[in-house]
Amino acid sequence: MIPGSRKAPDSGAGPDVDVYSPDRSVRIAATSRGDIAVEVDGLHRHTEDSLARQVRAAARVALASLQPPVRDVDPSVNEQRSGW
Repeated sequence: MIPGSRKAPDSGAGPDVDVYSPDRSVRIAATSRGDIAVEVDGLHRHTEDSLARQVRAAARVALASLQPPVRDVDPSVNEQRSGW
């Protein structure tokens, strides 16, 4: 599991991914269907740039958490890169 992420139980009711930014001011809950919720706490302590960095960091963790494990990737994808 990726640091900062928490996988929700497979109940079908909750998000597939529930992650926080490094300073825990931004929370992103997302499902593999594309539903997303973003919560911001401590907005007063951020500039526009610092908040954008926190959102990007949380989004990267959320997207990585939703990716299938490498062993589940179709082998033909690796064959296409054989010329590298």
